[in-house]
Amino acid sequence: MSNNKVVILLFLLLMTSANAFSQSTTNSPYSRYGIGVIRPQTFTYNFGMGGVGIGLRSGRNIGFLNPASYSAVTVTTFDLGYTNNALWLEDGGETQYQNNPYIDHISFAFPMIKNTWGMSFGVLPYSNVGYKYDEVISDSIAGDISFYSEGEGAINKAYLGNAIAVKIDSTSLVSFGANTYFLFGSIAHDEKIIYGDVPNGFNIWNVEEMSMSDFGADFGLQYQKTFTNAEDEKYTLNVGAIYGLAANLDAKRTEIIRTFTGSVEFGTIKDTSLFIDEVDDVVELPSEIGFGVSLEKQNKWLLAVDYKSTNWGSIASNEALYSYKSNFSLAGGVQIIPKYDGNNYLQRLAYRVGARFSNSYLEVNNVDWSEYGITFGIGLPVRKSESSYPRLNFGFEYGNRGTTDSGLIKEKFFNFNVGVTINAVWFRKRKYD
Repeated sequence: MSNNKVVILLFLLLMTSANAFSQSTTNSPYSRYGIGVIRPQTFTYNFGMGGVGIGLRSGRNIGFLNPASYSAVTVTTFDLGYTNNALWLEDGGETQYQNNPYIDHISFAFPMIKNTWGMSFGVLPYSNVGYKYDEVISDSIAGDISFYSEGEGAINKAYLGNAIAVKIDSTSLVSFGANTYFLFGSIAHDEKIIYGDVPNGFNIWNVEEMSMSDFGADFGLQYQKTFTNAEDEKYTLNVGAIYGLAANLDAKRTEIIRTFTGSVEFGTIKDTSLFIDEVDDVVELPSEIGFGVSLEKQNKWLLAVDYKSTNWGSIASNEALYSYKSNFSLAGGVQIIPKYDGNNYLQRLAYRVGARFSNSYLEVNNVDWSEYGITFGIGLPVRKSESSYPRLNFGFEYGNRGTTDSGLIKEKFFNFNVGVTINAVWFRKRKYD
């Protein structure tokens, strides 16, 4: 297949992936609140290292977490990732299992001017909503009241980024980058309240849908210093910072509240007490700031640490059940390659391990919670030719989210992530004798 056909095929794959990202890819009860479960937006390369990326620069991997890293890309790069999320829900008495497979990113990067100007674009999920549960409470007057709640939807991010590197001297440089992105998607909530012990009572059915879209931007900065020791071994230090602007997403909200008789599966509508049809609304997103550092011994090992803070506390909530709060995340990771140019294939693999921790951006019933994950990964080089360098990356994560306090749910999850990265030298002129 020619290079032009490959470009066209991959571009069509990117354009047609929006429907796949719009599907519900979680069964977390916490996705009921706010804009849902926020995705970490990491690619498979750094997934196994706890999701670090602010201080990483790579010539053959796409560093989406810090747009300043695009200037390091030396060859045309395509990156596709897939995740399977196995989820166990616990309420202190019962356990429920759910499974959610999804595509987590499709991305491209190009060296516009090698070692000076790089570009990247792609699409990935920003947040997901997906839940379905019921509960029964007893009232002294109305008797048993059943609540049936479900919701689905997603907010997705399509981005275009550029970065420019400026050499300070022969061993150091500074790179500046920015992503312009378009957030789009819709979220729907459906709740029914059944008064089972009230003869001829009218039940309540509330449906709310919101679609949203708007542009935003984030920025990145990296400083790189390369040095050698007395044994002529090469080391690279990278220090990075990111800043994301706050955004107000234009939204359209529709809400219908009806009364009905019958059961949750089959009922007869009696009246409509509220109907709001596509009124203008706004979904606020906060600013964020992050810092990262990495130290690498070329083709041997890599150490990296990230810290990020998001200003959710600046956003007011009109909801009675929850409120926003500023949160932070911390991640660290290690990569080791036993022998990059060894004859033993297992020695040429990249072995990764990491961990991450974050607190919630929400308080539900005046209770907040935390989330942590322990990650492992492996990179498999499967090089076949000089102009095509595909690599497979596998990542594994075990973690916990939430708490059983105040009637909330504790989640245990196991994420399996697989990605393919294809590097290609497509525009090099060949010389013939």
